[in-house]
Amino acid sequence: MIPNFTFVYSDMHGEPQPLLDDYTFSFIKEGLSFTQMCFSFLGIFTNTINIRVFVQQGVITSSTNVAFLSLSVFDFFSSLMMLPLQFCSLFEVVGTWRHGVTCNVLMSYTAYLFPMFCSSSIWTTVFLSIEKAICVMFPLKVKILFGPKQTLCTITSIFIIFSLNQITFVSSTRVIWKFHSAFNFTLPTFIMSPFAKGYIYFNSLISTTILSSMAIVIVTIATIIMIHKLVKTQEWRKINMAVNSSNHHDAISGAKQMVSKEAETVKFVVTTTCIFVVCLTISQVPAIVLMVIPGATLTGYNRNILATGYMTRFLFNLINSSINFFFYIRVSTRYRTAFVESFPAFHFLVDRTK
Repeated sequence: MIPNFTFVYSDMHGEPQPLLDDYTFSFIKEGLSFTQMCFSFLGIFTNTINIRVFVQQGVITSSTNVAFLSLSVFDFFSSLMMLPLQFCSLFEVVGTWRHGVTCNVLMSYTAYLFPMFCSSSIWTTVFLSIEKAICVMFPLKVKILFGPKQTLCTITSIFIIFSLNQITFVSSTRVIWKFHSAFNFTLPTFIMSPFAKGYIYFNSLISTTILSSMAIVIVTIATIIMIHKLVKTQEWRKINMAVNSSNHHDAISGAKQMVSKEAETVKFVVTTTCIFVVCLTISQVPAIVLMVIPGATLTGYNRNILATGYMTRFLFNLINSSINFFFYIRVSTRYRTAFVESFPAFHFLVDRTK
């Protein structure tokens, strides 16, 4: 139920006015579209590299490799699905308004596929967090619980669930060509069935709010467990190094390398988790707008507010999907080795990160 708050003002006839007028929204829209486009291109580029590197490592060599490869594929298509709509938004500026609107409506279906890949990426990250936490806690059992085939089946199931969810909504919408007498030409118009109008609220509540909150909580708990275990392991190694400082020079040297590696891993896990949590928290903005602000629907008088919320959500989803490469090449020795094998001309990037 939507709270009975008054967020709109009235004109002299008592009709509600939008919180964000079309003129201001046009500037916000172009700015967000351009920023989204930059991160879409970055995501396509970096995830193409990631896919090539993980294939080089061997597709089914381990459950972790299967998960990271799947994550890169989902992030690649997340970045790709947003590009058509971004070009359409910019086309409104450099082209004609009529052609820009036509392009926006017709290409909107690619953007409706974006949440399908984005949600699959989010829950693949959740799966990876759980796997890493169990790997740290029960290192001898992780290969039994998370084999390559089990991981592939789990991630495939995740994708199927979110695909069915999104296809259900898209199949309840259609585009019709409608003559607008005010402009004296025909424009495509987006039409939702009564089911789609109700489903968008349901989907925002379940998928965007509840499931996103669950993902944040699970990843955070798994990260805390992993870091706690790694810190305990570091302390144990340091105590052993102090006790055996006068003997076993080679063993001490190896232990120091492990302590350094574990410290770097902790920094990596904390950084990536913080970015994931921040991006996913901001992605809940559209659901909050839908439930709090009157008229914030796809066709309501506050539709510009809803559109801004969704564009902000998509931007932070794209940021989260496009920057993994920089963490992989900074932390993972195995990734760097496969990167040099796949792209020998760019070995200098690896040399700088060592």
